[in-house]
Amino acid sequence: MGHSMNPGPPCNDGGACVNARKRCPKVIQDMKPLLRSLVPEQLLKIESLKDVPAFRARQLTGWVFEHGVFQWEEMSNLPGTLRTDLANHYDLCSLELETRQVSLDGTRKFLYRLRDGQTVESVIIPMGDHATFCISSQVGCAMACSFCATARGGLVRQLEAGEIIEQVLMLRKDMLQEPFSGYGDKLPNVVFMGMGEPLDNCENVFQSLKIMMHKEGLNMSRRRIQISSSGPAEGLQALLEFNPGTGLTLSLGGTTDSARKKIMPVPGRTTVHEAVDLAASYARLSGRRATLAWVLINQQTDSLEQAAQLAKLALRGSFKVNLIPMNTLDDGKLQPSGETRMLDFQKVLTDKGVPAFIRASGGQDIAAACGQLRRQRENRRP
Repeated sequence: MGHSMNPGPPCNDGGACVNARKRCPKVIQDMKPLLRSLVPEQLLKIESLKDVPAFRARQLTGWVFEHGVFQWEEMSNLPGTLRTDLANHYDLCSLELETRQVSLDGTRKFLYRLRDGQTVESVIIPMGDHATFCISSQVGCAMACSFCATARGGLVRQLEAGEIIEQVLMLRKDMLQEPFSGYGDKLPNVVFMGMGEPLDNCENVFQSLKIMMHKEGLNMSRRRIQISSSGPAEGLQALLEFNPGTGLTLSLGGTTDSARKKIMPVPGRTTVHEAVDLAASYARLSGRRATLAWVLINQQTDSLEQAAQLAKLALRGSFKVNLIPMNTLDDGKLQPSGETRMLDFQKVLTDKGVPAFIRASGGQDIAAACGQLRRQRENRRP
């Protein structure tokens, strides 16, 4: 890993891919590997470090992960010859900030341009006494969920581990430059809840998790990391085998297979019961309560009958339920449920003994819903 980009499945919007290649003189396969796609043990074994003292390798690892620098010249204690050799064989930075927006509620939304001209989004969400970093795992998404702006553009390609790690480092840098008042030295949480289905990109997502939790990597606690998935069976089974101990959120959209397919067509390849049971197995294995995420869409997913059915699913394992008001999209076709309906839906769950929480949607004034900023940018293109 780390020695070639993984372009992932073929783009289901061929025109978008063709246009991206026209905009960028390099296609992704021709680019140098990303140094940050390597876990520390792999980084220590690269050819450039073969004939240098061991302490140089430790210095390099510190610059790459602990300090998170994005320019070779910032590695001030490394010899110039070593930096030049590294730069000849690896790229240190794959993300370039294109747009940064700040909401009235403090949410910060970022659009990053990648080396092939594609774009991905990341978000910093202020939550109580800490921040949550919402990061992407794919360029676009193939899941076709009706409530998600990312799905409107289809899947373009997978993000590699270094591109995922860089999002965390970029967001961390932004918070250092502009701290949230009262947060002190509280560490952020990281959620794979941005663009893409993380369990359809297991190889790169799992590699990024290794780097995040590695003592010589980002040194993050597994309890600060959450994977949000629509629940593809193959991906959930791979997660069970890998067992990183991170949190898991399963996005449902429907309590029956037919209802789910109307809201989330592609995830319907895995039955609701299979997805819930695999998530319950992961909760038992990891020792952490898993989450069932339920997007509340007016007259679509907010009936009290659905709430009762959702409670039955939640009682199949160690689950809590997050109720998420839908972010209004720019086409206006779907609307979030009203406050009274949300509270009634929540009460059905709690009355049946299921912990249920209504999660506020931040950044409404800056199109912070997943994929909206990228969608707006693409729509402006000639």
